[in-house]
Amino acid sequence: MTIGAIAFVDLDDTLFQTIGKCPDDVPVDRLTPLGFTQGGDPLSYATPRQMSFLTWLAQTTRLIPVTARSLDALRRVRIPFTAAICAHGGVILDDHGQVDEEWAARIAASAAAHVAELTGYADAIAAEAEHREQAIRVRVLTEDDVPLYVLVKHATADSAALNEVVDAAVPGLPVGWTDHRNGNNIALMPPYLGKRHAVERLLPRLRAEHGDLPVLGIGDSLTDAPFMAACDFAMMPVESQLGKQVLRDG
Repeated sequence: MTIGAIAFVDLDDTLFQTIGKCPDDVPVDRLTPLGFTQGGDPLSYATPRQMSFLTWLAQTTRLIPVTARSLDALRRVRIPFTAAICAHGGVILDDHGQVDEEWAARIAASAAAHVAELTGYADAIAAEAEHREQAIRVRVLTEDDVPLYVLVKHATADSAALNEVVDAAVPGLPVGWTDHRNGNNIALMPPYLGKRHAVERLLPRLRAEHGDLPVLGIGDSLTDAPFMAACDFAMMPVESQLGKQVLRDG
């Protein structure tokens, strides 16, 4: 196989999505399940065009997932990869699929200074959701017992109510924090966390290994843009959050 590029690729809403987000004109029997629950049930599906895109990437590029998914959720995705970035950059897997321990130690040291803030935001959001009688799930996402960021979702995908609760509970974040919002998903992330940080960790070694091969950054959300900007070329689904923002005047 000839590798023609290095590709850092977001997963959810880029290579696949939940069935409710799949195009109405694609029959269910033409969808391919790629993401699964802990119980093994299909959760995320790729359309035929996404499958063709994934096949092309797998056959012609050094494919490296860059995802907000936890390590456990990433390992329940059936696509070919070894090296990967997950948990919004909190975890890096090396070429053998093993955790980069040096990176993990760096993240753990940085996370120690933000535990109280993460817990406080999560508690405030939970209290506001209870006050408004909104079915909102909030937790501090951890990897290997290291708290990374606050993850918030609405049980019935009411994104308007979700935003209202979070805005009331957390009117603002400290300088350097990231407020990631895309549909029914909100993540509040400390300054040290981000996909771009992890991509920049891997890039020097990959460029040394692969010479002048172009580096592609592929993603769907506004918070994917920073890691995509670290690459040579950027791609996005046209109907994604990022695609609509960039191509709005088109």
